[in-house]
Amino acid sequence: MRRYIVTSFLCVAFVGCGGGDESSGSVLSLQAPEQVSIVDSSSGSSALRLPPGVRGIAGSDYETDPTRFWVRDDSMQALDTVNMILSSLQQTNYWEQTNAGAYRALVEQDNRGGGERGNSGPEYEEWIVTSTRASNSAPQIVSFWIQQTESMGEETPSVIYGKLTVTAEATDDAPLGQFTLTFKNIALSLPDTSTDTMFEGYLRTVARTDGQSEVEFYMSHGDVAGTLAVGEFAMRERAHVVGNPTTDMGRAYAEKAFATNQGSGTMTDNAEYQLQFNADYVALRDVTNSNQLKVLDRNDFATRVHRYGVYDATTEQRVDQLSGFPVQDASGRNGWAGFHGVWFPENVTLVDGQTIYRRVFGSNTSTPYTLVIAPGKLEKRTRASITLGDVLNEEMEYFSPSAGGEQRVKFTGSDFVRTANRVSGEWQIVDPPVSIASSFTTGQWLNFWSQSRGSVEFAWPASLNASAPAFVWSRTTMTADSPELAGGDLTLNGYFHMLRANITSNQANYQNSESPYLTDATAVNSGNQTYVFDRETLVLTLGGNPVTLGNGVTVTQGPGMFGFNCGPLFPTALTSFNDVGSQTTTYEWSVGSNSWNQLRALRDSDDNFVAFDAPIRMTYVHDEDGSPFDGRTFFLEWDGTNLHGIPHEQVGESGMWYPQFNIPTGTAVTSGAASYKIKQLEGEQFMVEVGSPSTVYAAQGFDLDGITITEPTATPYADPAIGAKPTVTAAPLYVGGVAQTATDG
Repeated sequence: MRRYIVTSFLCVAFVGCGGGDESSGSVLSLQAPEQVSIVDSSSGSSALRLPPGVRGIAGSDYETDPTRFWVRDDSMQALDTVNMILSSLQQTNYWEQTNAGAYRALVEQDNRGGGERGNSGPEYEEWIVTSTRASNSAPQIVSFWIQQTESMGEETPSVIYGKLTVTAEATDDAPLGQFTLTFKNIALSLPDTSTDTMFEGYLRTVARTDGQSEVEFYMSHGDVAGTLAVGEFAMRERAHVVGNPTTDMGRAYAEKAFATNQGSGTMTDNAEYQLQFNADYVALRDVTNSNQLKVLDRNDFATRVHRYGVYDATTEQRVDQLSGFPVQDASGRNGWAGFHGVWFPENVTLVDGQTIYRRVFGSNTSTPYTLVIAPGKLEKRTRASITLGDVLNEEMEYFSPSAGGEQRVKFTGSDFVRTANRVSGEWQIVDPPVSIASSFTTGQWLNFWSQSRGSVEFAWPASLNASAPAFVWSRTTMTADSPELAGGDLTLNGYFHMLRANITSNQANYQNSESPYLTDATAVNSGNQTYVFDRETLVLTLGGNPVTLGNGVTVTQGPGMFGFNCGPLFPTALTSFNDVGSQTTTYEWSVGSNSWNQLRALRDSDDNFVAFDAPIRMTYVHDEDGSPFDGRTFFLEWDGTNLHGIPHEQVGESGMWYPQFNIPTGTAVTSGAASYKIKQLEGEQFMVEVGSPSTVYAAQGFDLDGITITEPTATPYADPAIGAKPTVTAAPLYVGGVAQTATDG
């Protein structure tokens, strides 16, 4: 489990949200918190609907869908893992399946960084879940099993065993209710009773009679203070909070410790904090950093929105898309087929021509499809116009086909500069940035990659300025059923960024000064190439030879590890390079050993390719005084679940990706003649640090030494003891938290 997405919070000390009125017969279900946090912003609210001043149609999805925010700070990182489990549990909708037996759920993962535009599609993790409650006076018991291909950064197949016991739901006096969550991760080869864990831990509420709310969290592997052999690691994460829900005051302890020995001795990375908070401030002592004091203002915070909803501007109903459906192979292993291709876990081998089944919840029948895999993928690209001013100071990636060099670059307003080079897979900062404008000639067609915009292309202008035209693209994968192939093979013309056929090992790995790319054409009739996309094989050819890696060629180094792209390719031959800027439709061929470099599609029993809804592309102009993005045009894409196209940046040592701006609730966007509304649904709040912590600390009467919150220990941990993972052959009941019904799709 690598994802960190949380879904809600309540505004008291150690906060949480639950509520399970679902019933099974006469038994009502209980629900645990969706999220826990040490403190919240004092102005926070649970399940906000619309912010002040924004109105909607009463009862519409736009009006009723809740907006939830949670608080994040370095001291709260110890809770990342348990919040990941709690939020993922919400996608299983366990309270709806009380006493209904074991079932499957596909929990959506987010491993690519927030907001990134790309064609890789969603990834899922299969959960097996049972949810039981013997009576309305008995606890709700949820057992879950998660099989993984890796754990704690190691390529070791493993299973997470977890048990959630809920004895009481949240109330005003007990904001987390009463529950215990225990979990362990062991290698797949070990029996479920094994104590040889890769990690283990618990999260529990502690019963009190003094009006206080108390919760403890502990997770560990090995001994972080012990001696580690070469190749070993140890970790410990723990938190302990005692707070008063009525006065919104309390104290907390948090720690996140990691140690590893990679052959040069034990390296450690520790963070430990003591906290005290009241209704307005949080005092925080950084124990591992010379007891440095910080005071955070609970009335002053920055917000980063991570999830939005899109609604019809007139009816205010959610905009749904048939983005895909769950599938299984013959062994019952679950995957997903959708607009971006076919996904299965990494340990599942797929081959061209195998049968894949769609099994729908509520139906005893399964629908077979034939899996089509080609070693490359041709995409039709339709452009939209922007200017270089729209990408001002946005970092983009640039790839030199001849040298295989990767650079991060940006347009400064009057120059193009290099800000980083990729060396041995890692980005190395170039400071100060170096101009690369002299590398290009007037009219040269250039292709850059933006994390939020996708491909950004333009012809190098005679005068470099913000008004110079540039283009971004939407993409559709080509199959034999595409209209362009109705008459047979598709002939395409290449002039720039042209791949060779039968790419050799030296070329693929940029060895011995060789490259997989041909030299760019010097004129429309000099150095240009004619490619043909074969309708039968679905492979691009050059001179009758496949534009793919040669037989037995593997990529072991360099940018080709991520695949190779060929294009832009033009359906009509150019009469002049000046015509490039007027071409609204082009094509791009991708090839490589990764799933996202290949065509993966389904044919039905009539030998037709299955079509899914393309993401809705919407035009958005950001309006925020003082923002570097004010007035810039973006093309957002809505796939029915996620809104893509907002620029993100990687922040701090955590490596987490954060949006660089928020879209306000109520913002109107358009897609052709259609109009939509956007609403914020989930996000994080970061409390602002006060400038004079000692002064505020004294004025608020804080005393971090007055009552020391104890460190949780491993003693309360108990093995989940839920037995071996049940065998479930039925189709998943939930995918990404959405119930699957017999009428879906």
